[in-house]
Amino acid sequence: MARRRGAPVVAFIGPSGAGKTTLLERLLPALRARGLRLAAVKHSGHPHSFDVPGKDSDRLRRAGAVAVAVEGPAGLAWFGPPSGRGARALARLLPAVDLVVAEGFKGGRLPYVEVHRAAVSGEFLCDRIAGAVAVVTDEPPRRPLPTFSAGDVEGLARFLCERFGLSGRTRRRRGARARSAPARRRPARGPRARRPRRAGRSRGGGPARRR
Repeated sequence: MARRRGAPVVAFIGPSGAGKTTLLERLLPALRARGLRLAAVKHSGHPHSFDVPGKDSDRLRRAGAVAVAVEGPAGLAWFGPPSGRGARALARLLPAVDLVVAEGFKGGRLPYVEVHRAAVSGEFLCDRIAGAVAVVTDEPPRRPLPTFSAGDVEGLARFLCERFGLSGRTRRRRGARARSAPARRRPARGPRARRPRRAGRSRGGGPARRR
């Protein structure tokens, strides 16, 4: 059996304060408008607890559970140790989507978009980290890469769709047409018409007898 190919994962990397989250907040709606189903994963460099102390999930972990999952009518939360396996491993835990955007994961060997601001950093990460597909910046990079301003989210969305071969709107429109098209039915056949008997002939084919 052929293994189902997962959704492409593209990282958005840059120093803290460069505007990665702000960019993604504006980019995701532009991608959704193209009919794409999206998911996001984020890497945090700050050691802190994501659970709330005193809640049932926190109490169960403190009692010895390695991980705790909480599911309610509006969502699912999973609290556990870090996997350390990177963005692609996290993406495999997510629902089926067209594209996964990963904020951070600088060392994850993913294709990435660098988010650069001259006031935050004087260097471009794409000069020393392989895998850059584009740069969002307020000054021209030294490498010849597709370059976008922070305000050009429509251009960046169009580039990502072309770069990763994404066409969610077309695929969903075709699927909707297929679901809404009425099934073709064969026309009902009426009773077969009987051929009229020829005068002067009997059913057996010989001459009809006169009484």
